[in-house]
Amino acid sequence: MAVRLSRSFQPLTIVQKRAFASTTIALAGRQGGRFRRPEKKYDVDHMEQFQFDDQTTMGHDLFENIRTVRQYLRKTEYELPKLKSFAKPFVPPSSDQILKLKSHTYLGEGHPVERKVVLSVKVTDLKLSDSERHKFLLLAGPRYHVDTDELILSSEKFPHRKQNKKYVRDTLNALLKESKNANDTFADIPLDLPQPKKKLQFPKEWARPQQQQQTQQE
Repeated sequence: MAVRLSRSFQPLTIVQKRAFASTTIALAGRQGGRFRRPEKKYDVDHMEQFQFDDQTTMGHDLFENIRTVRQYLRKTEYELPKLKSFAKPFVPPSSDQILKLKSHTYLGEGHPVERKVVLSVKVTDLKLSDSERHKFLLLAGPRYHVDTDELILSSEKFPHRKQNKKYVRDTLNALLKESKNANDTFADIPLDLPQPKKKLQFPKEWARPQQQQQTQQE
């Protein structure tokens, strides 16, 4: 039995799918405006024609410098005289004030060094006994400087200056408290301190006689 096909019947065609790489599509999209070479901003061909209705670039820079100078002149004239009311006479430190605290401040900008605090004190001013001094120097270690007889403590582990200041003072108090503890004086541990540096002095026999110096000046 033969089957008759109608005219509207179309044979099935097999379409082969072609795999395209995603990189080619991405590159095709990028070639549009993103990676297009921009026009030169200050090219003469793309600049508007100057109509002589404004200052030049050098003129604007000059005016900006004048504004800056006038700003500081106004501060000098009207604001600096007000600081006289905050002036205090200098009072030298007394004999009881033996601690020295040093820090840095950068005006107009922040800096990580501003939080650092350095404490220095002479060990002789602490008025320790021989056994207490021996234990104190053992605990201090390399923080004790033989040349100046000073204990130097520094801290920048905290974000604020006041915190570091309190930390170095607490550390000094802890060292003093432990050095005065008589339960263990560390007397069996030797104290090996480096020799202080000797200051070089100009030999007196090398000095020229005064008469010879006067003749050379004449």
